Amino acid sequence: MNNELLTSIENQTLAHFRHFSSLFTNFPSTFVVSALQIAHFMQNKPNFRKAQMNVSRVSTVDYEKKTLGQRGKNKPNSNPIQTQSNPIKANKMPKQTQTNPKQTQSVVSLPNLFWPQSLSKFFLFFTFLCPGYNLTMQTWTIQKLLNWMTEHFTGKGIDSPRLSAELLLSHVLAMERIELYTRFDKPVAKDQLDRLHDLVNRAGRNEPICYLTGKTEFYSLQLELNPDCMIPRPETELLVERAIEFLRAPTVRNSPMRNMTRTEDVSNGARTGTQFVCDLCTGCGCIAVAIAKNFPDARIIATDISDAALNVAAQNIEKYQLKDRITLLCGDLFEPLVPRLDVDKFDLIVCNPPYVSAAEYEKLEKNVKDYEPKLALFAGDDGLDIYRRIIDKVDAFLKPDAALMLEIGYAQGPVIKELLEQAGAFAEIKIEKDFHDNDRIATARKMSS
Repeated sequence: MNNELLTSIENQTLAHFRHFSSLFTNFPSTFVVSALQIAHFMQNKPNFRKAQMNVSRVSTVDYEKKTLGQRGKNKPNSNPIQTQSNPIKANKMPKQTQTNPKQTQSVVSLPNLFWPQSLSKFFLFFTFLCPGYNLTMQTWTIQKLLNWMTEHFTGKGIDSPRLSAELLLSHVLAMERIELYTRFDKPVAKDQLDRLHDLVNRAGRNEPICYLTGKTEFYSLQLELNPDCMIPRPETELLVERAIEFLRAPTVRNSPMRNMTRTEDVSNGARTGTQFVCDLCTGCGCIAVAIAKNFPDARIIATDISDAALNVAAQNIEKYQLKDRITLLCGDLFEPLVPRLDVDKFDLIVCNPPYVSAAEYEKLEKNVKDYEPKLALFAGDDGLDIYRRIIDKVDAFLKPDAALMLEIGYAQGPVIKELLEQAGAFAEIKIEKDFHDNDRIATARKMSS
């Protein structure tokens, strides 16, 4: 009976493992079963020992000597279910309270003895990540995928794990994020699971989510993006906000050297008509597009040294139908502006240049250093190379009372302010902090005349 019961236990265990081994088509099933048996045994070694001791004790009881009449005379146990719930305690009861051997066997074969919670998570992990996963064996719904991906990304240390899961899944399913929550029970097809599997693996290697989806959100706009462009940061939205405020503000200029295409509202002194803006280092065009969408009177020239980045900017400009108001020029900072005759000076120049120093670049997180273009990040040993070049030449491209607005590094405020003061062309210089209380925006207004 001892051997018979142990054989039954082994058969139940193998039945569980063989079922899941069929999910792993890339591995021999015998390897999977053997490995899982070992892992399961090591985790539940005390339970197996208790079960084996109990089997030995039960088998020594001579049940065949007890007649049906004798069993009927026995006083029934006050709580037989509670007695059977623990096979060890059951065998410490007097012989007349023992049930038949088959009942004791079923007690030993408790489901939780063979299927611990940790192994359930183990199989959930591999049935999704294994490329040989068989959809007929496991139905993945939107809710189940969101929960699993959130837990997986949390374990990988990925920022905003729930949001990352929503972005990837909505991208693969071609639906809005809000739709995920209205269709929780929708099964996901195998081809979509295969695609999602690849994206989850890449995200686990720190590849930015917006490069995986090819999209990013900036200033309430959804923009196209790829690894040729730096990812727009939320802090840069502050630069856009200040630029729009400046363009909408009443003019204080009294110089006769005004652009003749501008018309002035004499009643309140507000700027009206066309205002010319230059966006240096435009990248994916996020700043230029955001300003143009929120200030219809702006005409913008955006430059970048990377032709590949300008291709992405062109997609975003076309997406929001701004081709007649934003002009893209390829070149180094002000260089492509020199030959142009239609616009020689600007009401506002904005720029989010590279400003990472050599020391800072080596310490960047992997998802930045390994994937974002170095050209858009690195700016010499001290991170100030591009600022020096801009401040040195910007005066020639600004109208009187126009403004220069720069995004700056978290601790660059004092040195940028000093560079602007040394230029001698600005009446007002201001350093503004972001919502993390770091230096972020440098604004300098050119003298009236």
